[in-house]
Amino acid sequence: MTLRLATLCTLLVAPLSLAQTPSLAILRVDDPNLDTYTFGASQCNDTVTLAWSNTLTISLIQCVQNPLKIWSTSGECQDTPGANDKRYDDVPALTVSTVRQGNFSVKLSELPGFRTTATADGGTVQPCGSALTTIEHRVCGSVSYALANGVGGTCGTAMPYPATSLKLIYDTKPPASPTITEYAAQDMAVRLGFTVDSDATVVTMEVQGPTDPDWREIAETAASNGSIRGDGLENNVPYFVRLRARDAAGNVSIPTTELQVTPIRTLGFWGYYKEAGGTEQGGCSVGAGLVPLLLAAFAFRRARKQVRRAS
Repeated sequence: MTLRLATLCTLLVAPLSLAQTPSLAILRVDDPNLDTYTFGASQCNDTVTLAWSNTLTISLIQCVQNPLKIWSTSGECQDTPGANDKRYDDVPALTVSTVRQGNFSVKLSELPGFRTTATADGGTVQPCGSALTTIEHRVCGSVSYALANGVGGTCGTAMPYPATSLKLIYDTKPPASPTITEYAAQDMAVRLGFTVDSDATVVTMEVQGPTDPDWREIAETAASNGSIRGDGLENNVPYFVRLRARDAAGNVSIPTTELQVTPIRTLGFWGYYKEAGGTEQGGCSVGAGLVPLLLAAFAFRRARKQVRRAS
């Protein structure tokens, strides 16, 4: 028993330890597992709190004590900040090696890609708030360190240790409209199947009934679900239905072409069974004599509905 329990504990702990790879990293405070923060024009005046983290097993102060430099850039992260990059406060070497984590603030409108100075090719950089554009920044970090060569040896040449960067993506381009792949009228509801582009994160459903002065949103779902159901409608009343997509920055697509769908009361097998006088609550314990009659009645009623629809 002891051996089996020990083996189980090893299996449970091993994946966790493998997932926590030692690193020097720039992270989101709200979700350290995400390597991207996406924002739109309405967030240009926001200040975002980010974090740095040091889980390295090597000593960054063994031979030299250099601070952790943090900056943002509109290109790829280099070993040190560039002339046009935005610098943030350095983190002292002792803090990096002992405290091992901390927070800092980034004002989004001050990211280097939003500066209104002229560019080398004679153009100007678009400020935060510009419409229909996508700009990617990276928040970078790096510390210069050196290690001793063997026990009691001399220190080697100092070299940069780059931090894993965080992407800040400014996105004001709306996603493409969803594509409706199927639809079904249901009891006081309508369900639509859809496909969306990869940049969409949410799909919303809008309806307009005979007495609605305008479109109204009645449901939303994750874009990865592939279908959405709108409830609270009236049976036997025609509704126009359409979908929109929304991305992580809050940009909303134009609507799809509307469909007309009429919710309808549906009973299903057990509904017809109860109408025929059945008292069971479900399952397979229905009396043998009632089942054939029920199936025949169920098939007959469906056939009559199909005839009526065909006519």
